[in-house]
Amino acid sequence: MEQLQLMKTTIRKQIAEGDIQVGEYLPSELVLAETYELSKNSVRKGLEDLVEEGLIVKKSRIGNQVVSIKPFNPIILRVGYYPSLMNEVKFDDLIRLFEKEYPNIKVKTIALSYENYHLTLRDFFMNDMIDVVTINFKDFYECKDQSESLFEPMEYNPTIYSFLQKPFESDCIKENLMVQPFVFSPIVFCYNRAHFDQDHIPYPDSSWKWEDALETSKTLMGEDQDGKVCGLYFHPFSLNRWPIFMMQNGVQFEKDLDGEIQFPYEELLESTAFIRTMFEEQGILQTFLSDNNRDAEQLFIDNKTSMIIASYFTLNEFRKHSIEYDIAPLPYFKYPKTILLIIGLAINKHSTRKHAAEQFVSFMSGEKVQEYIRIHTLSLPAVKRIAEKQGEEKVYKPSRFQLFREIIPSFCLYTDLGLESNELAEVRNELRLYLSGATDHDSFYERLKGKLSRSAKYEQIT
Repeated sequence: MEQLQLMKTTIRKQIAEGDIQVGEYLPSELVLAETYELSKNSVRKGLEDLVEEGLIVKKSRIGNQVVSIKPFNPIILRVGYYPSLMNEVKFDDLIRLFEKEYPNIKVKTIALSYENYHLTLRDFFMNDMIDVVTINFKDFYECKDQSESLFEPMEYNPTIYSFLQKPFESDCIKENLMVQPFVFSPIVFCYNRAHFDQDHIPYPDSSWKWEDALETSKTLMGEDQDGKVCGLYFHPFSLNRWPIFMMQNGVQFEKDLDGEIQFPYEELLESTAFIRTMFEEQGILQTFLSDNNRDAEQLFIDNKTSMIIASYFTLNEFRKHSIEYDIAPLPYFKYPKTILLIIGLAINKHSTRKHAAEQFVSFMSGEKVQEYIRIHTLSLPAVKRIAEKQGEEKVYKPSRFQLFREIIPSFCLYTDLGLESNELAEVRNELRLYLSGATDHDSFYERLKGKLSRSAKYEQIT
């Protein structure tokens, strides 16, 4: 809460500068409540923080006495994080803001590898090596069955979009929030405005189907490619890319009582066939162009492609480049759907610094930090009022930056396909073979159906 932080910061400053001497008492809780427009409970919570810092002591029926101008030896709070957040939210800057507000807490950041993130998190948590961690929905889902034993439950934050909080709820205990949302992004369409202007092509809009995108791609390539590799590109094997095509075409994997997985043959093949057609008709071999989403983004930065599938997190990669770009809703098949990415903060249930961890999460999801993210980056803050605010930005934002507000009904999670993590991995492996030409339509379908059915039956047995 902004007013609570103001109260604590002001009192710390008054003590440090001698406005309130050691041995003197702070104004009464009632006066503090009226001065900072806080409830008595909020004032008491703030004063407890100052007690923990060693600045004051509570004396029953007398008041809060100043006992030191300096806080105790600082608490070392260990925070695990995704390395990309240094660029996507200026994580270092946010840490400094926190330490300024809480001088008795020093943050030790620990960069965690993206590979098997959920396994590393679990090991670090169980051995009390990390107090707080950044975690996206994918990694949370990977360890959701253990969430009650790993994560400290939190209170819901009414200022945060409700659709960001629901995916992080506990399956076991109703109304238990395991992860506090921090930033988010839908997957969107990103295009080079200069390329469109040069060929006098109208910009993409919400009416675009994938066929429109591919036809425009061919026009953009034309006879004079200007060094472009292709007109439209994305890394097809990303879990935040290929499921979109299936969702948009109404593909839903469902298990029957015998463990057999049922899914629509025609819709599935139509979805995957387009991905293959897109590469073939542009004359490119996708397996040699990218190993991950970052490679696709670099092609866009280097003017090698005119359109990519991207996220708001992606846009932070463009901050240091002069590329003229804008965004649009994703093209679609039958249904305008897109995948929602969420990054939150989780507290280690086994932490011995739980109170400091709670203060950190509360501060990071508070308005001061969320406003900093809005002003200095292109990532979307989780707090609704801040995310939808405009003005005072320190970075260039494309003209259609606020389109995320209009496409909220299209937000989906990759789990909406109805598959578990290991089953999604099977689909990805078979998709790799299919897109490389190693299998045809029918073989892709039969192999996939066989593997998913075996996986479902194994789950029933175990």
